Amino acid sequence: MAPLTGLKVIEAASFLSGPMAGMMLADLGATVVKVEPPRGDPYRRFGKPYGDSSLLFKAANGNKTSIALDLKSEDGIASLFELLAEADVLITNWRPSVAPKMGLTPERVKAEFPRLIWCRVSGYGQDGPRSDLPAYDGIVQARSGAVISGTSSPMNTNNNVADKVSAMFAAQTITAALHQRERTGTGSICDMAMVDAMAYFYGADISAGHRVVEAEPDTDVALQVLSDSNFETAEGYLTLAPVTGRQLRRAMESAGCADAFGQVMDAPRAETFNMFATHIGPKLMERAAIEWEDIFAENDVPAAAVRDFAQHISDPQTVHNGTYQPVADDSVDGDWMLVRFPAFFDGEVAETAQLPAPALGETDADGSAIND
Repeated sequence: MAPLTGLKVIEAASFLSGPMAGMMLADLGATVVKVEPPRGDPYRRFGKPYGDSSLLFKAANGNKTSIALDLKSEDGIASLFELLAEADVLITNWRPSVAPKMGLTPERVKAEFPRLIWCRVSGYGQDGPRSDLPAYDGIVQARSGAVISGTSSPMNTNNNVADKVSAMFAAQTITAALHQRERTGTGSICDMAMVDAMAYFYGADISAGHRVVEAEPDTDVALQVLSDSNFETAEGYLTLAPVTGRQLRRAMESAGCADAFGQVMDAPRAETFNMFATHIGPKLMERAAIEWEDIFAENDVPAAAVRDFAQHISDPQTVHNGTYQPVADDSVDGDWMLVRFPAFFDGEVAETAQLPAPALGETDADGSAIND
């Protein structure tokens, strides 16, 4: 099963937001040609090199081929337009002022490539007071409202959440545009601003307390979401996340502090979990996290011992799901583990070419593999 078989995507994007969107389409069976400058996507040089690219680059560019084009030259631009003539999708994450300098405008795209879907990922949008300013993941996080919500000092995530959320919405936007093309016969130009993607992402929880018009913000909403559910144990840490009264009661019974359940339930709603933590925390120091995980599982309480990535990869459920799939990659002196697309289709995973990240410029100007 490869849902996007036959779809041809040109990805002229760098770093993470555009490339991850391209990889998601590739992981669903699309043919994705990555257009890079002569020195390659700068993300290739983020971190220790393995071959001609870093591990960060490899992680966001599987199942693609690569072509090197100088888009500051007439020949490079002409080659890009040749690729677009056969493409279904173009993904870019340039500042809004970049494409017009190449002669790549909405008007020209609609005239010359009427079925093309052009997804333009940007930091702030195609116009507006900040539209042409540089915007990387941390900058977008800082402007999204979440970094300071519920905390006294800024707290960024420990990963590129703004880039990845934007990539996911870009891929979803492209698939929606493809469905629309089936009905209308024409492509579309889709704009995805990272700040808008983050607003939508946070709209389901922590921004809710700020969205009652002309009312004081309800800061309790953010506090409920940010309640610390990580507990130290005799060995390791445990994440405990009961969300119903029944689960709270079972958790406290399992830990041997059921007599305090009434106090927990009598606390103000915003303080319920903190009161729960006060009583259960000391009890959790009596056993190792992995023991508590089993105990709470037996009592249907949501809990997990905190794992590092090595433990996650070897976890029996991860192995059972086939989440990681080894592919040959000479640049790492062995195999590289691709992370498969998370969905199953009729019980089957999406079939792909099982390719590691491409070497720079491994395809010809027409997008075909050099070694074919």
